[in-house]
Amino acid sequence: MPRATVLNLPGCPLNADNLTATIVHFLTFGKLPAVDRLGRPKFAYGKRIHDNCERRGHFDAGQYAEAFGDEGHRKGYCLYKLGCKGPETFHNCPTVRYNEGTSWPVMAGHGCIGCSEPGFFDTMTPFYRRLPKVPGFGVEMTADKIGLGLAAATALAFAAHGVASALRKGDAMEEDKVKRED
Repeated sequence: MPRATVLNLPGCPLNADNLTATIVHFLTFGKLPAVDRLGRPKFAYGKRIHDNCERRGHFDAGQYAEAFGDEGHRKGYCLYKLGCKGPETFHNCPTVRYNEGTSWPVMAGHGCIGCSEPGFFDTMTPFYRRLPKVPGFGVEMTADKIGLGLAAATALAFAAHGVASALRKGDAMEEDKVKRED
């Protein structure tokens, strides 16, 4: 018996644009779009919400809403401290949005609840508390911290190169001295 192909299109609710794009891809190419390890189309679930969020600049600047309705919340600061699960969630909500591209939860002032992730109601709760440990590189990093780390690594590489060059030059001078003495 042939095995059925399962395509996952999670969300709360499923984004109609993602469903339409999947159907159009199938009708156009005669096959389903490329999928991730969870069977979700990569075009819709291939990037972290955090990386495409319009509030990401505030995250990088260390500007967070501390409570719903506070000044930071009203100014559109990052919702990470209020429990936003965007750093752990893969979906195209920030770029496709809902209601014909009008808005999405974070744009409306509510943190992402991670609804496109497997078992989100168990793994992403409590919804209003930030995740204790977010895997991956860059979620807790700001551009300044990454730049400082790269600058330090570059300086260390230049120093190591300089030391190695000096040692090689010293060895070459020693060889020349030995050859002249012979």
